[in-house]
Amino acid sequence: MPYIDDEDIRRLTGMKDGAEYELDLCGLDLAHSIASVERMIERSRFRKPRTVYIKIDRATATSGETFFQPIGRLLIKAMKEKKVRQCRPHMEAGSGYWVSLRGNLNSEES
Repeated sequence: MPYIDDEDIRRLTGMKDGAEYELDLCGLDLAHSIASVERMIERSRFRKPRTVYIKIDRATATSGETFFQPIGRLLIKAMKEKKVRQCRPHMEAGSGYWVSLRGNLNSEES
């Protein structure tokens, strides 16, 4: 079986690592992190569709539980509500999510 590296997989599946914006949640507590993501999703209703990289603290040997799972659940809920078009973990495991917000195609605000 031939070997396929990460770059080939991204190219073949259309997965993008780059995003138009970045939401950096590093150093925040869980309540503030969730509020920031909820606010970003809510505000996207008034803006054109965009992609966002949500950056979270990476797990360390002493960090305990990360925010990866709670933020992921929030994004899945937003996908079910048709507020988020796509989301997936970022290629660097545990470092965040790549999100495509549905936005408003008729918006004049960028």
